[in-house]
Amino acid sequence: MTDVPAGRTLLPATFRMLALAIPALIGGQVFLAGLAIFSDSSLWDTHGAFGGMLALPVLGLVGFAFLRPELSSYRASVLLLLGLYGLQFVFVIAGEGIGFVQALHPANAIAITVVSVLLARSAWSGK
Repeated sequence: MTDVPAGRTLLPATFRMLALAIPALIGGQVFLAGLAIFSDSSLWDTHGAFGGMLALPVLGLVGFAFLRPELSSYRASVLLLLGLYGLQFVFVIAGEGIGFVQALHPANAIAITVVSVLLARSAWSGK
């Protein structure tokens, strides 16, 4: 059996990988948005589909955090991530035709990025 250094917990590898994948996937989202703005506007559909696909790792993190007692310290972070992710759809869909509401979409993406990077850092370090 492997000894775990003091202050670190042994996290399920899948939780750790999902936490690390989300910031990378968000980077892909930002790249797709840039391509849609500067190169090919038809890529907005791809950006939207890719954004919808992000639900899988986000929901996976929520599931792990609530099903595994050793991940209970991550529950607030994953719920915050889930809430911010849900707001992305509110800002785009419910805000349709209301520019200042839709303008919150990229600002919220920054918040999602910060939370996901901090979560990934925490999951990687086991703290």
